[in-house]
Amino acid sequence: MQILILVLVLIFFPLKASSNPHDLEIFNNDKLARPEMKNMCSVCHINPSGGGPRNEFGEAFEAANETITNDLREKFPELFDLLRGMIPKIVRVKPSVFAIGKEIKVTILGKNFSADNFLHIDSVSIESTPHIEHEVIGTKKIVIENVTFNTPGKHTFHVVTPSGQTSNIFKVKAK
Repeated sequence: MQILILVLVLIFFPLKASSNPHDLEIFNNDKLARPEMKNMCSVCHINPSGGGPRNEFGEAFEAANETITNDLREKFPELFDLLRGMIPKIVRVKPSVFAIGKEIKVTILGKNFSADNFLHIDSVSIESTPHIEHEVIGTKKIVIENVTFNTPGKHTFHVVTPSGQTSNIFKVKAK
């Protein structure tokens, strides 16, 4: 009789214990997920084999409608490489064509810029060039005063963080 009652209880009131490969795929595809944590059921579950009750991250992930948010990334830094998300990226340099020998104001547009970044023009840090003034405006814009190219051809811009992370190299032309 007790077994029958147990079976009926499990049929009508199943325990919440599930493992969803789709959830793991969401984590695996997150741009900041730590590579060593990918394909690990223990990211969301107490049992490293998956299924069963969820751990603290699994519960928070479920509460966030199975979406990885910046809040989740910050709350669980052991699962995410937050520094990788801070790498600066140059999207555009205005102007992109310079007249030789003419002093000009340059605007660099991108993301993840900060006041402690180092801006390099042709691999020379502009911090070591006192006649060039620059200002970081928000996280998406750097304005540089008094830039002059004296040689024709391609010239490069890139940004380096204090920890050594380097942006993409953006090329411009001087003629």
